[in-house]
Amino acid sequence: MRRTAVVMMTTLLASAAALAVPAAAQAASTSTGRAPAAALAGGCNAFASGGGQAVGICTGISPSQIWHVQAQCQWYVNGTGPYMMLAQGASIVGDGQSVATCGFGRTVLWPQVVFTGTVPPPVAGPQGQITGYVGKCVDDAGAKSNNGNPIQIWDCNGSDAQKWTVGVDGTLRVLGKCMDVTGGGTANHTMVQLYDCNGSGAQQWKAQPDGSLLNPQSGRCLDDLGFATNNGNQLGIWDCNGAANQKWNLPH
Repeated sequence: MRRTAVVMMTTLLASAAALAVPAAAQAASTSTGRAPAAALAGGCNAFASGGGQAVGICTGISPSQIWHVQAQCQWYVNGTGPYMMLAQGASIVGDGQSVATCGFGRTVLWPQVVFTGTVPPPVAGPQGQITGYVGKCVDDAGAKSNNGNPIQIWDCNGSDAQKWTVGVDGTLRVLGKCMDVTGGGTANHTMVQLYDCNGSGAQQWKAQPDGSLLNPQSGRCLDDLGFATNNGNQLGIWDCNGAANQKWNLPH
């Protein structure tokens, strides 16, 4: 009986030690911010960095590959928890760096690089920034490539989120997707988003002589709603009226 108890205790201690190792390894990765030795597939690496951030770096991958870094964030509040949330970095095309932020005091778990698709063959047309009211740029929020991501105004910064192609097919494209009137709506204040290019009327934009951008399906124009000047204001459609918040400067 005594021998049986000793064997059981030894087994329990060994199991506890085995469970503790991954936790210790994770804590070390989080606190030191050092990248793991083995790179992920596709010439990419992801690791926890200081300040509650996850960093993804890709080198030598296809220039058309779209990817981002993501991680789970864990924290406690007054001894309760753990609470969890997913943090996702900006989408990058080809080589580059993406950063996902959990925040100070939060533990970064399982950082990884996620491939989300590839940029389709380019559509002919001029490329560059689209500027509008008070000189702000049309911007894909957070440089994310998921369907439904808001199209907004933001300070011009030369990022991939602001590199638009004015397609000869009538589309406006960024990160391999199209500017889209949500749900194909036609009402005033229907928001504008990013979506897979599908040839629908919701993705057609026609430059007008007065500088506005008409969506023929709705008969309404791209509008910086409310004459907003704050970064992050989502664009929508509104009755074409020639106002300053409907004037857009396209690349040539």
